Amino acid sequence: SIYHWKTLFAPDSAEMAFIEKHSIGRIYLRMFDVALEKNQWTGKQEIVPIATTRFESSVPEGVEIVPVTYITLEALRAMSGQTREYADLITERLLAMCSHNECGDIREVQFDCDWTATTKGIYSSLCQHTDNLLANKGIDLSITVRLHQLGENPPPADKGVLMLYNTGALKEFRTKNSILDLNDVKPYLLKKVSYPIPLDYSYPIFGWGVKFNGEDFISIVSERDSVISEKEHIRYERPSYPQIESVKRL
Repeated sequence: SIYHWKTLFAPDSAEMAFIEKHSIGRIYLRMFDVALEKNQWTGKQEIVPIATTRFESSVPEGVEIVPVTYITLEALRAMSGQTREYADLITERLLAMCSHNECGDIREVQFDCDWTATTKGIYSSLCQHTDNLLANKGIDLSITVRLHQLGENPPPADKGVLMLYNTGALKEFRTKNSILDLNDVKPYLLKKVSYPIPLDYSYPIFGWGVKFNGEDFISIVSERDSVISEKEHIRYERPSYPQIESVKRL
């Protein structure tokens, strides 16, 4: 399985070759984010879908699609007392997008949210209502799990995926690799944790450059930037196969 985290679904020949080479049978496809945005007419903050993915290509034959939505903490807090309503809205929109874009039979829906101790109750309520809705349709609800959430009981869901990437401090100059560093992961995975729901693992295959002016963070760069001043520095990060294998052995 792989994650597709772009606002345009239009795999090119290289991406299609990757899917075929690695026998990819499932794509976790981010459909939209749920965020808190200011209504330009009323001036009020509203919970709305943003950054909706546009389909320019058909889903590859034989590949299962798992629609994913990312929920910001600001939106989650604003859902307090209204989680049943938003469970309905999010589920309806995800399944409608899948139907419109001919994504095939949907057997799983995934929520991605970096919930905290103070927002866990709201998120649990949202997941419970969503899980009930999906169960009536024969669809599972899965959730993403961060390393810092491993010690907590998960919100109601059928299964989860542990996100083993972005483990370090991106904007810290002394960070060696913010995408995946074994030293950042060890303290969490060496603890004996019995997780209440089945847990899969997601590893990174992406890379980037992190640009600094002296020790001050500037931006992420996607390609090698040859035009830099004497004070600027780019830290290139890409997880290696040995890094991922070391994490797997934990």
